[in-house]
Amino acid sequence: MTDEDILLLNAYRDGELSPGEALAMERRLAEEPELRAQAQRLESLSLALRGALAGAPVPHGLRGRIIQEIGFRDGAPSGRLTRFLSPLAATLLVGLAGGVLLGSGTTFLAMNRPDAETSAAILSAHLRAMMAPQPFDVASSNRHVVKPWFNGKTTIAPDAVDLAERGFPLVGGRVDVIEGRPAPTLVYRRGPHVISVTALPSETLASLPGSESRAGFSFERWTVGDLAYVAVSDIAPADLRTFVEAFRAEAAPPAKPVN
Repeated sequence: MTDEDILLLNAYRDGELSPGEALAMERRLAEEPELRAQAQRLESLSLALRGALAGAPVPHGLRGRIIQEIGFRDGAPSGRLTRFLSPLAATLLVGLAGGVLLGSGTTFLAMNRPDAETSAAILSAHLRAMMAPQPFDVASSNRHVVKPWFNGKTTIAPDAVDLAERGFPLVGGRVDVIEGRPAPTLVYRRGPHVISVTALPSETLASLPGSESRAGFSFERWTVGDLAYVAVSDIAPADLRTFVEAFRAEAAPPAKPVN
């Protein structure tokens, strides 16, 4: 499968192909198992992202503000005028609601969902890694290989702790792009499951919850020194918490001897 095939498949899913091109793609999907499997992976990714990016509740008072902008009282006209105004009012409501949400609504989302963009970006990176032939850029179980590999690729380097004896072997690392910045991600396994651990500056996660679930994936967040870590996986939440406890125990600085 070529890069052009991937681009055509994405254009097909977005409805951007001509009727003839779309028909040709449908024939290829019926005849080519590899292309069909890629289409199914894209569909799974789309569904997961839609769940992760579910819309926030409408701000309180939005309805009244829209009514005020339109200029009629909070009540519906009657008679034949209703049949004329209903589609017009619906169109105006959609347009005004979009404007409000893109304007003041953007501030509302930023204030009430501080974790939305960061969590969505980390989940998206994890899902892209799952779709790749391997979920890492460097393959190694040696912490002294994985940590130095990040040098020059990111501005921070996570502590690549060895958790093989705890049942969570280190298998490699990769660089993800989180909110426009390269971020180091450690990759661990728990049986057939992959755990992605992304490191960020500690202030990035100052307002984020410690545990969260999105689209069937579990998140755990914690800090070690001046770094914050986010672990995401489809393993059971209890297993992910066990992983985090083991990671924090291994990454903790040794206690200073008492004189």
